[in-house]
Amino acid sequence: MISRTHLVWSLFLLGVCSRSILAEEHPAGWHDPSSHNVQFVAVEESVQLEVLDWGGSGRPVVLLAGLGFTAHVFDGFAEKLAEFCHVYGITRRGYGASSRPASNYTEERLTEDDLQVFKALSLAAPVVVGHSVAGNELSTLGIHHYEQIGGLVYLDALNDNA
Repeated sequence: MISRTHLVWSLFLLGVCSRSILAEEHPAGWHDPSSHNVQFVAVEESVQLEVLDWGGSGRPVVLLAGLGFTAHVFDGFAEKLAEFCHVYGITRRGYGASSRPASNYTEERLTEDDLQVFKALSLAAPVVVGHSVAGNELSTLGIHHYEQIGGLVYLDALNDNA
């Protein structure tokens, strides 16, 4: 079992490395070199989200990408993090292979999408790590759904209070 200190240091290193990890998501000619399983989780009628599962054991850690990125932005790092915990990544609605509904992109809806993924995967108290605009989802999770999460990690993230 991973120690709390080891998990904290691992997540800290994610923060330190986030600028280089997030510099470019999919250059021309990109192919997915990461070792993960891909599944789609229905979060409401006609809306499915791409969920990446890099495996690992122990506490679940869920990675939320910044605006304009998919969960694949974490490919290289997530494989390393999976040595210490079970790592997932969610591609939010409107991006990548996830559904693109015409409306319903509110902070509350995006947070509900995350909760639906947690439920579908039977994740108990995941640590949720968010970059950039995912800070809005993190804050909503922490304020309104704190009993369902194990922790929040903001990586160069924000909450615009909108």
